Amino acid sequence: MLRSILTAAVILTVAAVSTAQPLDESGSGRMQVTGEEGVVGDLPLEHTAVVIDVSGNLQRATVRQVYGNPYDQVIEAVYTFPLPQSGAVDRMNMWIGDRLIEGKIHERQLARQIYDDAIAAGQTASLLEQERPNIFTQSVGNILPGDSIVIEISYVAPVEYDDGEYEIVFPMVVGPRFLPPGEHIMNVFGIYQIATSVEDADRITPPVVPEGTRAGYDIELQLNLNTGVAIQDYESVNHEVDMRVGLNGILTIELENAEEIPNRDFVFRYTTASDRIQSGVIAHNGAMGGHFMLILQPDADISVDEITPKEMFFVVDCSGSMSGQPMEVAKETVRQFVAGMNPDDTFQIMRFSETASSMSRTPLPNTPENVRQGIAYINTMSGMGGTMMIEGVRAAIGYPEDPERMRFVIFLTDGYIGNEAEILGELQSTLGENTRLFSIGVGSSTNRYLIEGLAEEGRGHAYYVGLNEDPEEAVGDIYNKINDPYLVGIGIDWGDLQVHDVYPSRIPDLYAGEPLVIVGQYDGSGTDRVRITGTVAGRRWSQEMDVALPADQEANDVVATLWARKRIHELNRQMYDSYGYVNASQDIIDEITDTALDYQIMSEYTAFVAVSEEVRTDPDSGEPITVQVPVNMPEGVSYEGVFGESGGRGGAMNRSSYAASPSVSQSLGFGGAGLVSGEECNEPSLDYYDGDGWETSWLPSVTHVSASPTLGLLPSVVRSAAREMAEELEEAYGAFVEGLDNADDWPTGTVTFEVTVNGSGAITSVSVSGQGLDDGLDGELCDILTGLDLPAPPDGAGIIRLQYSFQKTW
Repeated sequence: MLRSILTAAVILTVAAVSTAQPLDESGSGRMQVTGEEGVVGDLPLEHTAVVIDVSGNLQRATVRQVYGNPYDQVIEAVYTFPLPQSGAVDRMNMWIGDRLIEGKIHERQLARQIYDDAIAAGQTASLLEQERPNIFTQSVGNILPGDSIVIEISYVAPVEYDDGEYEIVFPMVVGPRFLPPGEHIMNVFGIYQIATSVEDADRITPPVVPEGTRAGYDIELQLNLNTGVAIQDYESVNHEVDMRVGLNGILTIELENAEEIPNRDFVFRYTTASDRIQSGVIAHNGAMGGHFMLILQPDADISVDEITPKEMFFVVDCSGSMSGQPMEVAKETVRQFVAGMNPDDTFQIMRFSETASSMSRTPLPNTPENVRQGIAYINTMSGMGGTMMIEGVRAAIGYPEDPERMRFVIFLTDGYIGNEAEILGELQSTLGENTRLFSIGVGSSTNRYLIEGLAEEGRGHAYYVGLNEDPEEAVGDIYNKINDPYLVGIGIDWGDLQVHDVYPSRIPDLYAGEPLVIVGQYDGSGTDRVRITGTVAGRRWSQEMDVALPADQEANDVVATLWARKRIHELNRQMYDSYGYVNASQDIIDEITDTALDYQIMSEYTAFVAVSEEVRTDPDSGEPITVQVPVNMPEGVSYEGVFGESGGRGGAMNRSSYAASPSVSQSLGFGGAGLVSGEECNEPSLDYYDGDGWETSWLPSVTHVSASPTLGLLPSVVRSAAREMAEELEEAYGAFVEGLDNADDWPTGTVTFEVTVNGSGAITSVSVSGQGLDDGLDGELCDILTGLDLPAPPDGAGIIRLQYSFQKTW
């Protein structure tokens, strides 16, 4: 569906406004900068309220976004925002006044179709899509002037724990993403065109309010801690908080400022009276079968007489987004690392932006003279240019290993890139057995999906240093982990318990203070003594614990949700590639989609949609004007570092593409790679000729897209049966197009089939709903689908709508 697009910072006027503002028919509009604080007002997003309830090692969060319409025309609001990368989003509802419309999860393409159809019909609708595990897009369409619409999103997540300290994080803003140049040409919010390797660049780069201003919406947050034991100490890293204890012993933490600017992560750390995480098993056995979460603090303390010499590589992101305060924090962190090395260590210091460079040709011994040389090299660092992180990874990981030493790479970055899969794929495929990577996120609102992923693929650990934190604690913690023996080669003997589909599938190394956290499925029930084994400091280690898996346990249903979230993460990791997702397997995508639909959680291939039954605007009055909600620049991030001085030289934007606010981007020269002129944006020609060239060979392709409703059957059951029919449908489609003289005459598109199913699961009729391909071909395809093999639907007889995509490929 094509709509006029208003980026909510196109025209700025300095004036106070208290009445609704008109939008002109071209889609350009007015918004206001008011007051001494430079508040950008008249935005459809008005307020966000967050409540996080923590019980033991699990958290449940509810996020309420309030949308309005300050204009005199019907609008659609589009907001790009972050959520924790480890969370499983399992609910999205919409409130129009006091009316609740429950969101339903579908395949992403189907959810988008339902949303678009509802908007065209004059209904108010909302759509929640996932771009990355930590980036989401909320669309709310047909918001009437004066409306107040609340979108309620909920997720569950584990509480992070390391070495006696728990941490709760709620991200508040999506930072500007660097987009390496490549072959995908697209419009970014209708403001400029880029050529990038990131296929969904326009989905992860919301516009940023102009320098010196802030968005008019705000955020409030409440954290309720039910830890079961007394809290000894706590720290709120980026925000001032108020704290109170209820009669029930629950500790409530709230932001001191109830109208906080969402420009930095909420990070709350605390310790309890117990210096160890509570070990045990949490189990759930319900409609989806048995699921469990095992938590164990290994008792693997082994003292060693000598600390093994190491090869230390310190790698610093020196791109434009790191300039200013983040760069000063990173430099101080590396200075402390260099000062804290052991006498027999060797070290290398590297930096990267558009290219990578190093302090010396080879790692240097830890001598006073070499340390002075290293400190001098660190002091020269500054942030400028783009973030070609692949260069930094290859420089550190690709350098020949010293067979006599373990290499530890300390990688410092804000993570502001859009090609995460490429970086993680490179690390996954090239990490040597004698190399470990520890990542450090620097700044107020880092890309934790990437930073956690670097540590996961690097078999290390992730740390974070805020703008106002002394890095001493992080430096000390990392040295404690790499100096002490750590547990490797971990295996679990489940005895007679029927355990399967355990994640992580490859248990990572465990460093000092880290717990073992495993999720899995089980059949039946039982009790047994589980044996965990591994190696620490070259010695065999084992520990046992009693595990009871119940036959019936309706409580703890979030365990099943978290298992599904972990499974999706593991499947996504199988698609990491050093060129991004180009090797994405349709089989893996189907597995992810099946899991997400069965467990009703979001993924990159599923989405929530909510539609009001009421027609609230005249469908013939035209489409709503789309208003893209701008975001704040993360605290401490330099506009000049990202966009260049007054849009001039020196910013990362000049080498490729960070998303700029329109007021900034219009003044940029964009002379570097990644930006193209309009006439260069034609689709590449696929016309190849006989003779010196070759002739295009087109092939028919049929892919199952969606299935809804499923009549009480698990979505994976219906989708699997539908996929089984794709090959036969493709044969019929291929036979039809073979009889056509010109490939341009091939009928293509997505076709919806209505499949009537009786109470026993037999197919009684099939018909095409809406646009088909060809009357004769449609009839043949319907006949094929009568062979769909389904079990008896629990909800009884009904109609299942199946969608297939018919395309030509070459």
